[in-house]
Amino acid sequence: MDSQYEIKYNNLMQGLEEMHEKNVKRTRAALRCLLIIPAVILLMLFMTKGSKTIFLVLWIASMFIIAFVLIVVEYQDYLLRKMVAKSQETIQTIPEAAAAGVAPADVGSHAGQRADAIRQSIQERSPDHDGKEATGFKYDNYDESAGES
Repeated sequence: MDSQYEIKYNNLMQGLEEMHEKNVKRTRAALRCLLIIPAVILLMLFMTKGSKTIFLVLWIASMFIIAFVLIVVEYQDYLLRKMVAKSQETIQTIPEAAAAGVAPADVGSHAGQRADAIRQSIQERSPDHDGKEATGFKYDNYDESAGES
C-alpha cells in the first residue's frame, strides 16, 4: 500500500496531466478560431455592403485577441510542464541521495541550506544561546507541575 505522500503525489501528478490535456484542447480550439473567425468576418465583408473599415478593425482585433489567448495558454502550459519536470527531477534525486547516505535536508538545493540557516538564526536569537547546538527539548517546569497534584 502506498503512503499518504505517494497517494497525494500521484493525485497531484494526475491533476497536472489533466490540466496539460485541457491546455492542449484550448490550444487546438484557439487555432481553429484563428482560422474560422477571420474567414467569417471576411465572408460577411463581401456579402454585405457595410463599411470595410469596421470589418477590417474587427478582423484585426479578433486576430490580436486570439493570439493573446494562445500566448496565455501556452505560457501556462510551459509553467506547468516546468513544474512537473522539476518535481520529477526532485523525486528521482531523493532515492539516489538516500542510497548514497545523504540526509534529505541536503538533497536537491537551496531548501535544505535555507532551513539550516533559519534554524541557526533561531538558535542565535534565543535567550539561552550559549553557542552549543540544541540537544533536545528540556521541560523546565517539571518541579512546578509535579507539586500541584
